[in-house]
Amino acid sequence: MRKLLFCLVAGVAAANLTAQVSLTATSGTAVGTFTTLKGAFDAINAGTHQGAITINITANTTETATAVLNASGGTSNYTSVLVKPATGVNASITSADPVATIKINGADNVTIDGSNNGTSSRNLTISSTYVATVGTTPVVLWVSSTATSGAENVSLKNINFAGSSPSGTVGAVIVSGTTLGAAEVPNNNFSAINNTFVRAQNALFVVGNATNTDTGNIIRNNVIGSTVAADKMLFRGIAVQNAKNFEVSGNTVTGVVFSATSTNIAQGILIGAAATNGMIFKNKISDIKHPNTDGYGAVGIYLNCSSAAANILVYNNVINDVAGYGYAAGGGANDNGNGIFVNNGAGYKIYYNTVVMDTNQTVAGRPSAFNVASSVTVAGAIDLRNNLFINKQTQAGEKYAIYSAAANTVFSNINYNNYYSTGANLGYIGSNRATLADVQTGFGGNVNSINVLPVFVSASDLHLATSGNTALDNKGTPVAEVTVDADGAARNATTPDLGGYEFTATILAVQDIAKNKISYYPNPVLDYIYINNESKIKSVEVYNMAGQMIVNESINAEKGSVDMRKVSPGIYILKVNSEKDTQSLKIIKR
Repeated sequence: MRKLLFCLVAGVAAANLTAQVSLTATSGTAVGTFTTLKGAFDAINAGTHQGAITINITANTTETATAVLNASGGTSNYTSVLVKPATGVNASITSADPVATIKINGADNVTIDGSNNGTSSRNLTISSTYVATVGTTPVVLWVSSTATSGAENVSLKNINFAGSSPSGTVGAVIVSGTTLGAAEVPNNNFSAINNTFVRAQNALFVVGNATNTDTGNIIRNNVIGSTVAADKMLFRGIAVQNAKNFEVSGNTVTGVVFSATSTNIAQGILIGAAATNGMIFKNKISDIKHPNTDGYGAVGIYLNCSSAAANILVYNNVINDVAGYGYAAGGGANDNGNGIFVNNGAGYKIYYNTVVMDTNQTVAGRPSAFNVASSVTVAGAIDLRNNLFINKQTQAGEKYAIYSAAANTVFSNINYNNYYSTGANLGYIGSNRATLADVQTGFGGNVNSINVLPVFVSASDLHLATSGNTALDNKGTPVAEVTVDADGAARNATTPDLGGYEFTATILAVQDIAKNKISYYPNPVLDYIYINNESKIKSVEVYNMAGQMIVNESINAEKGSVDMRKVSPGIYILKVNSEKDTQSLKIIKR
């Protein structure tokens, strides 16, 4: 008898050691262990575990088929489900299923949190290894309504999502219905926060029902794409369609590159169909490319709403490195690279965006920092203020700062923008507009708009430099909807700056310019400031505006750096002591 009992205990212990998933529940069977997430979901669907359920991933799992969690009701009876890695565990959930790795099937109150310590760390990877074939549309995670039940209050955070390849996985996360791209009933209050996405056609494709639209969706602080070619998105970063009262903010979309044979527009962010009452802000979008020689385009932010009163607020976004192949003959203006493109609908408020077209197309065409299609017809459809629209491309042909195939009546307000182009024409509306005066005549408004080439901190940092930008300082107008910039710094209440970031221009006196042989960068500074001088620098001191020295660094060389990581954001005086003299420079810490 004792030997039999020992064998039973040993068997249970062995089963627990090989289990990759553990479950606790407040009702029904209180605990369970499984080798796959599918096993845990199957037990919940069968009603074995009930109430508030927590699933800990204790080791990597390979799912034998899609892990489907059905709605509570009938045999199942739960109030919430939380899936997370166990404390201190880095884990992955992987599947080669042709449908999905995980499917939330009309289930409410589901959270998948990839942090193993309750913070914002990303310790869980969910991936699909299935490569799409004819008739298959594999996704990594599918949030689906059923014919009668929406998947509401689903939260995905702190997760690494990975498809099999940019073309092999249709979507990293799809929020729709029983078929991809159509929802029968709303999937309300979906959120995706602080996740990463690589290797899929779409990172986040969130599409509701055209009549009964989703509400309350939040897509925030995600990192989409990569500098590695094999990890980029193929089609788009984020798409939100048929939704209201939604937010798309703080996301970094870097790397959406169509294949040379694809025949659609590469998009950083798409807002379309019956989308209303949304905010798109503080997103950084770059490396959006379309190399197709037939000329299909690329767009940073694509606004394609069907509503004539969409009420979409687009502000504090920073966009650059967007390029189509180019399509000068026979193609439309959207068959090029465009920073922000308004293709349909009305009710757009577009404020304080920095858009820099700084990557050349392959052939000539009609690229622009801001573009309005002829399909936009509603009077007063667009309020356009406080933006930087810069085209620095050098390929042959037109290189517009602003292009409109629509009549100027679509602008309810167009003013306080900076338009700059390296091309022969600054803009287009009805015909080419070579100068700012021509833009003012053609578009109307723009009495306070300017034509200035900005000086940015660097090619990759589109903050305005404090020197060289006096013509841009305080050239905006306050708008009630936007009180902070893309860094969260307060906007000037009376004379804000144009574009995504506030800045303070530094004006040197004539004698200072003659004397100053020092170069220093970046300014504003985030971590280290680097200093070069003709003579040896003995030391560098940093003083706050109260005159207190807070940093003192010995250099003893012509080049050096100062660690500013522990310095609070603000304005400081950098005192450079060289063998020949002492010079004081104003710097900004971000």
